[in-house]
Amino acid sequence: MHELGVVLEIFDLIEEIMKEQDLKKVSSVTVEVGELSGILSDYFKECWNAARLGGTFDKTELKLVNIPAAARCVCGNEYEMTANSRICPKCHKTDYEIIKGREFMVLSIEAC
Repeated sequence: MHELGVVLEIFDLIEEIMKEQDLKKVSSVTVEVGELSGILSDYFKECWNAARLGGTFDKTELKLVNIPAAARCVCGNEYEMTANSRICPKCHKTDYEIIKGREFMVLSIEAC
């Protein structure tokens, strides 16, 4: 479960930002998680909740934005990969390029 390591890295990043900008408290962090990013949202939330207890981020809320995997078929059609079993609903081919779903990034930090 590498999600815990990712959570701890995000905490380190936020602590650096807090020091740089003289922030006292972070109320929420919004993270974008692509379906193909290798991060499992449910585990990530569990790790976040466990790692924040009793620390600097004890009251910090995690907001997740889940990005579904999307593909562009050789026929030009764009579609959600998982919902269509990786098969283009227009031409029924499986020759595609992934255009969305690999994202993983901290989108915003709400602090005071």
